[in-house]
Amino acid sequence: MTLTTENFGYKQIQLDLQSKTYRNLYIFFGEENYLKEKYLFKLKKAVVGESFKEFNIVELDGKNITIDILLNAIESCPVFSEKKIVIIKDFNIFNPPSGFREVLIDILSDLPQYICLVFYYDIIEYKPDKKLKIYKVLSEKACIIDFFKMNETEIISIITKYAKKYNKTIDKDTCRYLLFMCGNSMINLFNEIDKAISYSKSDNISKNDIDSVCTKTFDSAIFNLTDNISKRNFGKSISILNELISQKNTEIMLFSAIQKHIQKIYAAKLFMATPNKSQKDFMSLIGTNSSFYANKIKNIADKISLKWIRNAIKICGETDIALKSNSYNKIKIIEISLLQMASAEDR
Repeated sequence: MTLTTENFGYKQIQLDLQSKTYRNLYIFFGEENYLKEKYLFKLKKAVVGESFKEFNIVELDGKNITIDILLNAIESCPVFSEKKIVIIKDFNIFNPPSGFREVLIDILSDLPQYICLVFYYDIIEYKPDKKLKIYKVLSEKACIIDFFKMNETEIISIITKYAKKYNKTIDKDTCRYLLFMCGNSMINLFNEIDKAISYSKSDNISKNDIDSVCTKTFDSAIFNLTDNISKRNFGKSISILNELISQKNTEIMLFSAIQKHIQKIYAAKLFMATPNKSQKDFMSLIGTNSSFYANKIKNIADKISLKWIRNAIKICGETDIALKSNSYNKIKIIEISLLQMASAEDR
């Protein structure tokens, strides 16, 4: 995670853990669940330790919490410990249940010194409302941490170190391939790299190991489908389509994803013909943080003609209209469009 002024809270909790001086109030939110869980574990261990933790760690469900439950958790003293930690998961602090709004500001403004209170957002989104009084209280009292998705370099570093613990190596290019095929959720990536580690018969994890045992993301499957279409491999593209349909993906959602990939290939084709182009600009254009994915898109665009891709864009538009205006045999409509693209003239 690259530190910016927008996620100062991430640096602050690191300093708190190092100095062993903990805030009364923390807010954990953001997309990177791996880091959220990691730092919650660190905070619990640091604040209350191992002794009597069953008495000094209180976890509450924000959907079912009442004022009495909250007050009891906060006002009850720690057991044989200087501090206790109270974790409230998925509590809508800016739009609380009836009765909370009037007392919540008073509670958060005057927390006991022995309390470390954490509002943890997992399922619901943390949506600050600067117009409310509670926002000012949180700004003054809380360490607010946005756990952004880590960038590619940070993820590669973690995966490389993780594999090393099991006496395996994985080079950067293979790491990028793993991210491309399996997504960049760290929790999911640990599951997938575990599979590759167990499967690999050598000291080095290969792309073949990943292909053999790792579960591919929807986006990587769509990419492979459109890649095969651009190579005129109609049979393989239909095989991937049928597999995606068997996974209960709707026809319109599937074709929308195919259309977006075709549009990105078109964007790459036009972009490569422009002067003073940069990788950063191209990655921004197609909406990705993955240089591996960006290069894959460029490689496809480089091997096909502008005429073919423009014809594919036209077919996609016609198919989109057909899918939305016909309620029958949508799969057949998609298959015909893929066949049209695969057999289109290239010159």
